[in-house]
Amino acid sequence: MKKKKLIIYFSKLSIGGMEKALVDFIKMSNLRKNYEVTLYIGYVLEKSYLEELNKYVDVHVVCKGKWNVVGKILTYFKMQLDYWKLKMGKKKYDCAICYTHHHHILSKLTRVSSDNSICFVHTDLLKSRTKEELNKLKKNLAFDKFAKIICVSYCAKDAFMQIYPNYSGKVVVANNYINGQDLIAKGKEKVDDYTFNKTTFINIARHLDYHKHISYIIEAANKLKNDYDFQVLLVGDGVDHGMYEELIKKYQLDNVVTLLGSKVNPYKYLSKSDAFVFSSQFEGYGIVLDEARVLNVPIITTDVADAKMIINDGYGILCENSIDGVYSGMKEFLEKGFPKKKFDYNRFNDKITKTIDEIVR
Repeated sequence: MKKKKLIIYFSKLSIGGMEKALVDFIKMSNLRKNYEVTLYIGYVLEKSYLEELNKYVDVHVVCKGKWNVVGKILTYFKMQLDYWKLKMGKKKYDCAICYTHHHHILSKLTRVSSDNSICFVHTDLLKSRTKEELNKLKKNLAFDKFAKIICVSYCAKDAFMQIYPNYSGKVVVANNYINGQDLIAKGKEKVDDYTFNKTTFINIARHLDYHKHISYIIEAANKLKNDYDFQVLLVGDGVDHGMYEELIKKYQLDNVVTLLGSKVNPYKYLSKSDAFVFSSQFEGYGIVLDEARVLNVPIITTDVADAKMIINDGYGILCENSIDGVYSGMKEFLEKGFPKKKFDYNRFNDKITKTIDEIVR
């Protein structure tokens, strides 16, 4: 029996949570059993992800040169050309998925590729947006024109239904897959550029403070440094990396807080840490919370997305989304610790597969 055709649209491949989620979605779902899958990507910054994906699906990269001004302009026009080719012709795919929820050209490409168009929503669309910004997002992305919506958290679904109360399509919740075996294997790798000799708090995130609030962790460390013996490891990079360096210098935290930069395998650091600190202002879900659960690392988290559900299941400490809140969570852990709880990632993944199979037909 000939397989049906499916295309997945995604903006870029770099080191990040959404990119990791995409790789696991392609590898762990049943899509490849039922479809010939094409992955359409704007550009690539992380070659290792591309090499991995090439083993599973047909990958089409729009920008094959450097991602500079010329590359961006050419990519834009190539995408527009692809859009008009699809719009003027017959629907080419049995199913089309827009895996990134914030790219208007890819959204349009998805809808003209198939009548069975699906958009993944990775965030709470109401968070950190003015009314004007939300209206602009709705106009550009036109979420209500998709046949189906997959939200990665119940929080994201609730926000979507508030924005589109009369949406006539189907909306479901499917968390991101967790490749537990791979995580555990990567967690066992040796660390030779950091010494775990005290209670260690870790954060793994892009350094975008309006979103991730990593400055809260540094501020909390400054308040705790005179009374407790601990260390903080920050894995990641981004536009606010320099600001974090200045904060560490300002508070004389060189012996407490370490900026390690981006790592292809952050899990070998996570597995050896005592607690994961999640200080985000908002999230669609926060896949790293599940990664911490797989590696049996207690969590200290702000109340974002479905974090409260995870904490209520006994995996860590919930704190207010403020400097004082993060400080209180870290202090509570230093004074009391937190019991570890085993996470059944196979059962977790089976539930996701069932939901995906029901909606991607």
